[in-house]
Amino acid sequence: MLEKIVIPLDGAKLSEAALDQGGELALAFGSELHLLGVCGGPEEKYCGLMRGYLDKKAEDVRRDFLGKDLSLKVVVLSGEAAGQVIDYARRERMDLLVIVSHGHSGIMPWTMGGTANKIIHEAPVPVLLLRAAAAKKRRPGSIFAKLLLPLDGSAAGETALPYVLEIAAKLKSKVTLLSVVESGQHVHTIGGLDYIRFPEQQVQKMRQDLSAYLDGAVKKFRDRGIEARAELTTGHAAEEIIKRAKAAGARLVAMSSHGKSGLRQWVLGSVSNKVLHAGKTHLLLTKLPPNSELSRPR
Repeated sequence: MLEKIVIPLDGAKLSEAALDQGGELALAFGSELHLLGVCGGPEEKYCGLMRGYLDKKAEDVRRDFLGKDLSLKVVVLSGEAAGQVIDYARRERMDLLVIVSHGHSGIMPWTMGGTANKIIHEAPVPVLLLRAAAAKKRRPGSIFAKLLLPLDGSAAGETALPYVLEIAAKLKSKVTLLSVVESGQHVHTIGGLDYIRFPEQQVQKMRQDLSAYLDGAVKKFRDRGIEARAELTTGHAAEEIIKRAKAAGARLVAMSSHGKSGLRQWVLGSVSNKVLHAGKTHLLLTKLPPNSELSRPR
């Protein structure tokens, strides 16, 4: 599933936080780990510095994982950072991008915040986004020890499920599967944006359907010997995801970038945008293939 993992590095110390998590996944899945640097221009001086920096980081990773069978590749490209990272992931058929939410002036300064934002929205592969603030704390233990998987009951919303299933199986993670019943929805009216509550009967029917759906999803994990439990709550999806992640002690939230709301609603819309910008946990965002029937707006 994760045969190739790419970690873009900008020369900043903070961006290097991705090496531990990328290395951990690479070892678990037998992945080829690509360390990617981007020079802002064709100047040989800066590209040489970047190459030396990446070679040093590769040595550090090999030393940290001494005795482990870890395959490493160092790549230096020239151009605009986000575009080069995205194109490389597509061209080399990467299975995962691992990035930190922001970095600051390294060898070739580029703002990882803006770069990460563009990668999240445009990368054709799943993105593991590591929060800068959380990465700085260097808490003991793996970020994969406790995972939160929000599911909305749709097939399109399940794209993160197989990734969590495999990660949990290989790294012995504990998984909480969360579904949130929305008690209403915002609709555009003549007076602006109003919140319309669903009838109680409709809310109860949604709870029953999601409860049965969650039971089936939990069974997939337990059948693999994975410790998993279900949570069903009512409220605003993004707020509940953030709140439940904290309550469950989850350090990673894995969610689909496209759920029942339609194309772009999870990544660019209300739910994922709030989790992305207001959440504190690391985030794994997965996507539907662009030619998938489920990726088309309804």
